[in-house]
Amino acid sequence: MIAQCISSNGSCLGDEMLVAAMLFLVGWLIGRSYTVVVLAMTSSVIMFTALTIFVTRYEIDLLHVLITVGYLAAHQSGYLLGAYMSGYQQNH
Repeated sequence: MIAQCISSNGSCLGDEMLVAAMLFLVGWLIGRSYTVVVLAMTSSVIMFTALTIFVTRYEIDLLHVLITVGYLAAHQSGYLLGAYMSGYQQNH
């Protein structure tokens, strides 16, 4: 196994990091071509989906709330990088 499970409920840290990396990439792609309205919609979908999965599969605790915040941070920072690289605010 690549990542060791750090909690007693079977949640592995490596899995969450892979999801965060994929969300960063999706955010980057959205930032390259869409506006912040699309970011707000995808962020709400990510939050709803992650919390629903954590509530049904695990119990909701501080660790899973922080993982959800990390997912949102990865997604939104990917958007910011994509928007910056595409020259979103070039009104000189």
